Amino acid sequence: MSGAGDGTRSRRRLSAGEIAALVSAATAVVGLLLALFGVPLIGGSSPGRPVVDGAAAPARSATPDASATPEAFPSIAVPSGWRRVGAPDLRATFALPDDWTKDFGSGTQSNWSSPDEEHAMSLKRDSSYGPTPKAAVAGQLQWYRDPQKSSMADLKVATHPTRQNGKEALLLEIDYHYTDQSAPRKRVEVFVAGKAGQVYQLLFDTVATRERPAAQKHLFATARAHLLIDTSVR
Repeated sequence: MSGAGDGTRSRRRLSAGEIAALVSAATAVVGLLLALFGVPLIGGSSPGRPVVDGAAAPARSATPDASATPEAFPSIAVPSGWRRVGAPDLRATFALPDDWTKDFGSGTQSNWSSPDEEHAMSLKRDSSYGPTPKAAVAGQLQWYRDPQKSSMADLKVATHPTRQNGKEALLLEIDYHYTDQSAPRKRVEVFVAGKAGQVYQLLFDTVATRERPAAQKHLFATARAHLLIDTSVR
């Protein structure tokens, strides 16, 4: 019993200079970690012709990067020339250009197109293929690969992990053409799980000629940055 007490009494107190040196060393280590790993101080996240079967801090620049990660809470303001659209049936709010028109709407899906019909957008919310982005992507691809249903041919597919609205998500990119056309097309989609077992699917499809793919990249990135999901789900 005396050993513990004697050891405690024998410890000397650190001087003010020694304490200052320890604090300085700790500060240097933290600075090094921030420089190497970018550790944030505050945590955050980061349709073509057939009807598809099956964020978010504000963008940091006028032209968002489609590969950038939208954070959980988008800004109230949308870019000039865009408007916010409420979709109560989908429990979502999204943004799109002012002159786009609605082509189709249901309890699970909302489709829009540009005035020249070269670009198309769709937002979908359902649980047809399961409650996860991975299951939804697998099911959606199975549908796309059936030309009798999708009218799509020669699909070249790539998937990438990403984040959307502060959650893990999957990005799907498809190069293809319609079965009765030779013109190349590009489709980009993001899948993110919502509440109640539902998966959100935001999609942009365009003719992949001239400047269209670059315009699509901007449209997709802006829409992702201003998407709100589960707006009326508790």
